[in-house]
Amino acid sequence: MVTPRIAPLPVDDWPPALRELLHASRRDGAGRENLFGTLAHHPPLAEAWLHLAQVLTHQGLLEPTLHELALLRTSHLLRAPYVRARHEDHARDVGVAPEAVAATAADPAAYDWSAPEAAVLRAVDLLAVGEVLPEPLWRELSGMFTAAQLLELLVLVGQCAMVCTTLNTLRTPGGGPTVRVDAARCCSAGQCVSTAPDVFAHDEDGQVTLVEERPAVTDRLRLAAALCPSGAIHLTAPDRITEEASLS
Repeated sequence: MVTPRIAPLPVDDWPPALRELLHASRRDGAGRENLFGTLAHHPPLAEAWLHLAQVLTHQGLLEPTLHELALLRTSHLLRAPYVRARHEDHARDVGVAPEAVAATAADPAAYDWSAPEAAVLRAVDLLAVGEVLPEPLWRELSGMFTAAQLLELLVLVGQCAMVCTTLNTLRTPGGGPTVRVDAARCCSAGQCVSTAPDVFAHDEDGQVTLVEERPAVTDRLRLAAALCPSGAIHLTAPDRITEEASLS
């Protein structure tokens, strides 16, 4: 069982303004009830937190693709599968290619990014772990973005890191499934690795393993599980571990 350190409040106990925000964000998936329900313990903080998120989302000055790449990379680095999964959907909506989404969970140097994309991702790799940007990178970013956009980038990564670390520390349920590989059933067909290389890899014995301990569950991952000829890949509800659903 996954037991949250601060149990989310039921919707009936939320202030009306928070319930309205929940309705407006229904596309963010089931985990939003747990996020909002946790914030409902502190309504003024919830209002400030969510207002900042709204400003960054709806009044942002960065290109939408750069916005989503920064959030995908941050949530990957901080191992926050709920956050990453919802922004994989957003990234697709604003035109980020599937292979670019996958590349944010791998070595960024292995993908052919544009100059602004590469600079943003290098900045995220430092900012997400609390490092200060070195002067050469700052000069490079300053040549590409306005002062307002640079401020937004710093706050965007910081806000995402705050969400990720808060949810992880509180063990807030994400509302979506996690992934399990049954090594005993794996036949090393490799279809999962070719379909979702950011999630699956072959070990030295040819068996499939997870690249990350807690990968985000995405459409590509679900497809990879469905294509597994031996039914070795399972989705598991994180707060009810005994209820498993094989996608074979």
